[in-house]
Amino acid sequence: MKTVSGAASILAVAISLLANASSTAQAPAIVFDPHGDPQTGVLRVLTDPPSRGECQQCHPTHGDETEPFPSPPVLFTENDNRLAFWNDGIQPCHSVRPENYPLAEQDRMPESAPDPGYFEANVGGLRRAGVQYRGRWPGELVYTNPGQTPRGHWISPHGHDPDMPRKDSGGEGLCLNCHDPHGNSDRRDLLVADYGGVGGRASVGPPQQYALCFWCHGTKGAAGMEPGSRFVEDYYDAGLNGSRAGHQIRKNPRIALSWPAHVQAGDMLPCYDCHNPHGSQGNNRSQPNGYLISDERQGWSGLTDPLDYPPQARAFCLGCHILSDGIAGSQVVEGIVMNTLSDDPAHRSSATAACPDCHGRDYTGPTSNNAHNPGAGVDKTKTPGNLGSPWEP
Repeated sequence: MKTVSGAASILAVAISLLANASSTAQAPAIVFDPHGDPQTGVLRVLTDPPSRGECQQCHPTHGDETEPFPSPPVLFTENDNRLAFWNDGIQPCHSVRPENYPLAEQDRMPESAPDPGYFEANVGGLRRAGVQYRGRWPGELVYTNPGQTPRGHWISPHGHDPDMPRKDSGGEGLCLNCHDPHGNSDRRDLLVADYGGVGGRASVGPPQQYALCFWCHGTKGAAGMEPGSRFVEDYYDAGLNGSRAGHQIRKNPRIALSWPAHVQAGDMLPCYDCHNPHGSQGNNRSQPNGYLISDERQGWSGLTDPLDYPPQARAFCLGCHILSDGIAGSQVVEGIVMNTLSDDPAHRSSATAACPDCHGRDYTGPTSNNAHNPGAGVDKTKTPGNLGSPWEP
């Protein structure tokens, strides 16, 4: 990285801003900029007058003798993940695990919110401000965890996979791959592409509200990725995979007892209901999951082989679904009050079979059956007039 003087850097930035003024004049005003909030935004240094949330908290101003030699683009330190994890200031940035991690069902945005069902610490639909409440972030130690599963998959692949689009000098995947620290007009969590609550029932092709994930986990993903990781976009394409694409939600009373108003038949399960892109420490905070399985559900701890090891496969699926001899209504997902599964022998508490044995674990092609595009399975109780598999619409 080329280094220039602090004054020259400041001048270069000013010239760039002036040169682009005409192109940004018509840009929409930033309405979501949590770092710039004067009450709860960035507070790295104390100044007189107070400057909490202002540019100078991260970008030293000309003549500020208290800062070390600024790093391009005029930052108080190198422009890599260490900036996001900074903890030497008045208040730490994103180094520690938030106090409400992991978010749970009660943390979803309510029906009255613009994007109901989205995971967000809130009070009556209003986002709860403050870095300590960003409960989908597990902390620096989880994201930088260099551990691997017994099959050789990274516990934190977005932090360590060599195929990440942008990496720092040490090879760590940059937060900037998914986040824009300066805010934007309409996206949550400072994301660089669409990523929203449950939907997709009317989509032609993969749902736009999950576009952030499909940027990489689709046909345009890195060539070095495992094929199954690049087929996820296809698994969410109902035109390609029909009524089971995207682990579709079917309003079938044999699957659930009730559905909230914002969930409709044909909606596809949001990625965040099963995954956390930042890694895992396990629901029990001591046994990390593989495959970016999130920590939000009871029993989701130490799931490093949920495809082939039956106890782990069952623990993963039963984080949401209820055994046929279980208690109806004892699980809630996306506000959906779940019913017990059909009384197939494999759905009982005494069974030992892995769920993928019937519903699929194949990631070799765009129409393969797996958790993202589950197969119908085989219902031993199916008779004429019986809907059979819970995957049937």
